[in-house]
Amino acid sequence: MKADLRKIWVVATTEFGSAIRTKSFLIGLLMLPIIMGASILLQIFVAERVDTKPRRFVVLDHTGVLLPVIEKAAKAHNDALPEARGKHARPPLAMEPAPTDASSPTAGLELSDRIRRGELDAFVEIPATVVEPGADPAAKRAIEYHSDNPNDDMLRNWLNFVVNAEVRARRFRSAGIDQAVAERLSQPIEVENLELVERGTAFGPGGGEPGVKQAGKVDMVRTAVVPAVLLFAMFFVIMTSAPQLLNSVIEEKMSRISEVMLGSVSPFELMMGKLLGNAGIALLLACLYLGGGMAVAVYHGYGDVLSPGLMAALVFFLFLAVLLYGSMYIAVGSACSELKDAQSLMMPVMLLSMLPMFVWTAVLRNPASPLSVGMSLFPPASPFLMLMRLALKPTPPAWQVATAVVLTALTTLVIVWAAGKIFRTGLLMQGKAPSFAELARWVMTK
Repeated sequence: MKADLRKIWVVATTEFGSAIRTKSFLIGLLMLPIIMGASILLQIFVAERVDTKPRRFVVLDHTGVLLPVIEKAAKAHNDALPEARGKHARPPLAMEPAPTDASSPTAGLELSDRIRRGELDAFVEIPATVVEPGADPAAKRAIEYHSDNPNDDMLRNWLNFVVNAEVRARRFRSAGIDQAVAERLSQPIEVENLELVERGTAFGPGGGEPGVKQAGKVDMVRTAVVPAVLLFAMFFVIMTSAPQLLNSVIEEKMSRISEVMLGSVSPFELMMGKLLGNAGIALLLACLYLGGGMAVAVYHGYGDVLSPGLMAALVFFLFLAVLLYGSMYIAVGSACSELKDAQSLMMPVMLLSMLPMFVWTAVLRNPASPLSVGMSLFPPASPFLMLMRLALKPTPPAWQVATAVVLTALTTLVIVWAAGKIFRTGLLMQGKAPSFAELARWVMTK
C-alpha cells in the first residue's frame, strides 16, 4: 500500500482550511459555550426558586403515641422556615386531621381519592408494632407512605427521620437505657478513603518514620470526576466532528468532484487526507474547549488536576479516536450515493461509538479488572477507556498502553484502505445502498 505523503498533506490542509472558514464551523464553535453557559444560568435560576408548595398529608397512627410527636415536629419545621427563606427555602408542611375511623378498610381508599383530586399530597399509615416490635415475624414493621408522586421524597424523608428518632428514643426508655448514653455509644465509625503511603521526607500530622510520606485523603474530583470528564469530552468531540466526514464524502460523490480528484490522487490518499484534515479540526476544537475547562479548574483551585503527561495522553488518544471513528464514517459515506442510503449502514458504527458509554462505570470502579483491560484493548473503545484508565489508579502498565495504540492504529489503516476500495467501486454505483456482503466483495476486489 504505497501512498504519496505530499498528496495526503495537500488533501488534509485543503479539507482543514475549507472547514474552519465556513460560517457553520464558527457557529458550532460558539454554540457549545453558549449552551453550557445558558444551562448553568438556568440551573441557578431554578435553584433560587425552589418548590415551596405546601405538602399536605394525613397520618393514620395505629400506635396512639406518634401523632402528637409528628404534629409538634411539623410545627417546628414551619416555625423555622422564615430563617431559611431565600435560596434554600423548604416547603411548609400542612398536616390535616385523620378520618374519624382510621382503622376502617375504606380509609385508605378515601384518602387515595383525595390525593387523586389534588386535595392531599400523601397519607401515611403507621402500624402499631413499630414502637415495640413483637415476636411475630408476620407483623407489619414498615411505615406505609402513599403518594401519587413517588419521586417527591421531601415529605417521605422528613417523616422517616421524625418517626425513627421518636421510636428509637422510646425503645431506649423502655429498655432502661439512657438515650444520651445510647447515642454516644452508637456513634458510627467513619472509614476514611486514603491514598497509599509513599517514600519521602514529609511527615503527616501525626508524625511518621523517617523517609515515609504519610497518605493523604482521596479527592473524589481527581479520582472520579476528572476521568469521567475526559471520557465525555472526547466523546463529544468525536460525535461532533467525525460524522461530518460522512456528509463530506457523500456530497463529493453527488457533485462528481471526487471523480476529478481521483485523477490526481489514489483513493487511499484521498481518504487519508480527508481523515487527517478532520483530525486537525477536532484537535482545534478540543484545544479551545479544554483551554476553557482548564481556566474553570484553575478558578476553583484544581489547576494541577491534569498533569502534562495526562494532557499529552488526551491529545494523542483524541487524535487516534478521530482517525478511527472518522475512518468508519468515511467507509459508510464511500458506500452510499445519498445521505438517506447511509441510515442502514450507520447502525453498526453508532453501536461501536456507544460501546465505551456502556462500560465506563465498570472501568471507573475497577480499572484493573479483566473487563476493563479487555475493553481498553478493543480498538473501537481503546482511545476512550485507555485514556480513562491513565487518569485512574492503578494506572495501566506500559505494554497495555502500547498494545492499545498499535491495535487502534492498525485498525484505522485497515478501515481507511477498505474505505478507499469501497469509494473506488461505489463511485460508479448508483441506486440502492449496498449490503454488507456487497461491501465485502468490493473490498476484496483487486
